[in-house]
Amino acid sequence: MLAFYLEAGVDCALTDEPVDRLAEPDNVPAAAPREVAPSRKVAEMPAAMPAVSRSEIAPAPETAIASAREAARTAPSLEALRALLENFDGCALKHTATRLVFSDGNPKARVMFVGEAPGRDEDIEGLPFVGRSGKLLDRMIAAIGSTAARPISPT
Repeated sequence: MLAFYLEAGVDCALTDEPVDRLAEPDNVPAAAPREVAPSRKVAEMPAAMPAVSRSEIAPAPETAIASAREAARTAPSLEALRALLENFDGCALKHTATRLVFSDGNPKARVMFVGEAPGRDEDIEGLPFVGRSGKLLDRMIAAIGSTAARPISPT
């Protein structure tokens, strides 16, 4: 099984237990009742999630975009923007990501690099530009003589 995972590109575990982040909540299989020997204790099972499809939870894309733009426009600081993003539910990436990847670096820098959606390495560390592309970006910045140690990226 490990060979299969490696061939499929799985090379690290993000949590101790597997999580199917793409499964719809109403597709959670109900555990079949089974008999337990009287000498064994039965662990209490957590309650099942209510059957609500993801389309009922997430707002329409147009609404989410308008909401995101308004929140970004009214945020007085990067920390306020970070707090708004942590609570923003209009992005489907939030359902599969393990943590928010927001920014790193000097917030008063003259140059800001904005990246696309975070990759595996960024999701693991919670920081932008830490994967292979980030290392290349670091080398490119160093090659032009910039003194910036890390670019800032609100992704």
